[in-house]
Amino acid sequence: MANLTIMTGDQAGASFEIAGRPLSIGRDPSRDIQIMDMKVSRKHAVIRFSEPNHVVAPMKSMNALLVNGDEIEIETPLNEGDEIMLGDTVLRFSLQSSPNYTNALNHAKISSRKARDANTMM
Repeated sequence: MANLTIMTGDQAGASFEIAGRPLSIGRDPSRDIQIMDMKVSRKHAVIRFSEPNHVVAPMKSMNALLVNGDEIEIETPLNEGDEIMLGDTVLRFSLQSSPNYTNALNHAKISSRKARDANTMM
């Protein structure tokens, strides 16, 4: 199963399995994958499976979404090893499951509430 691994920042090394439903990515604690980076919008991007590949698309974000260094404004297919940049955070897309992955819900539960609150603007 495909996954996203955070490559830079305080959350580097965290890996998220991409489920069979669309996953939202952003700074807001209610996102499926919360990125604690002040340059990431509360609702920054969405990733989902769209036959035959996974795709990433920006949400109505004030900040750029880059795939392999190129800013995207529309749904973009992902390939093995593609890098997705949101703010100062880089995520790597892989079609292989990581043995260290966590699902988004479990990650939210184990994340420190203090750390999430400190990095989330109200």
